[in-house]
Amino acid sequence: MKKTLVFLLVLGLFSTMVFAQGGKEAPAADAKGQYVIKMATPSNPEDNCVKAFYFFEKIVEERTDGRVDVQVFDSAQLGAHRDYIEQMQMGSLQAAEINTAVLSGFDSKFMAFDLPYLSKSVEHLQSVLDAGLDAKLSASLEETTGLKVLGWMIRAPRNLYNSRNPVKVASDFNGMKVRVMESPIMTRTFELMGAVPVPLSAAERYMALQTGVVDGAENSVGIIVSQKEYEVTKYVSLTAHNITPNIIAFDKKYFDKLPGDIQQVLVAAGKEAGAYATKLDSDNEAATIAQLKELGMQVNEIPDKSTFTAAVAPIYAQYRDEIGGDIIDAFLK
Repeated sequence: MKKTLVFLLVLGLFSTMVFAQGGKEAPAADAKGQYVIKMATPSNPEDNCVKAFYFFEKIVEERTDGRVDVQVFDSAQLGAHRDYIEQMQMGSLQAAEINTAVLSGFDSKFMAFDLPYLSKSVEHLQSVLDAGLDAKLSASLEETTGLKVLGWMIRAPRNLYNSRNPVKVASDFNGMKVRVMESPIMTRTFELMGAVPVPLSAAERYMALQTGVVDGAENSVGIIVSQKEYEVTKYVSLTAHNITPNIIAFDKKYFDKLPGDIQQVLVAAGKEAGAYATKLDSDNEAATIAQLKELGMQVNEIPDKSTFTAAVAPIYAQYRDEIGGDIIDAFLK
């Protein structure tokens, strides 16, 4: 009898430890800090998406009275976007920032965000998501990957920055080695503009710029500052070729095992954190461009983008069937 009691006590302690470390067994609902949510992001704490993760941590822990312990791992401590997807599917990570360009490799519908000049502004993209694209893509992602979308963090427009020369017309790209996200559409986009695209993870970008593996990269201006990539580049050209969101992704299997009240908190917090990141990026864009100038970068405006839009025009027809005409048309209404 005594051995049985000892065995049951040890088994109970082990089960609690498993869940706290990211396992699938649900603990007692009233335990403080018992529901552990590990969140990963590749960016530094200065980045607006990372700030949104810490905002998410704060409001979730407050609204659950400490029952949920959110742990944010920034600065690529747990790898890059693709690593996070695998870790969530394995159950060792509960939530992460994932760029939609990486998601497009798992679900072709997400390729729509990579199509150049499809989104006209941050507000335009937000309105398309709110009109039903959010729900459609979220349901599709759950089916294909087992990941749940809790929030959309829309970045400021993506621009070209490099150490070789300013870019004002498409021909200025000729022969330029440009780091792009791991997306076939982004690769094709820069090929059409005459560049040599080099797909690399976000964690490899700074070193590639520093060592000359690539001449330049493309991203929102906030990333150039937060990742200190102004140290290894000279020119910023406001091509505004893409407006892409990063999602707050969650392991759906883990989510479904949580109590209903905590699920509601997470859904609300994810939406608020997404809006928080989007607002930070938009509100700070002009100030960030001014900061880049102060840091010694040459910034050039491009009021006429017709050479870029003409160069990439064939890509819409090329990917229409793969993405889905209804998805593309949602942006064109």
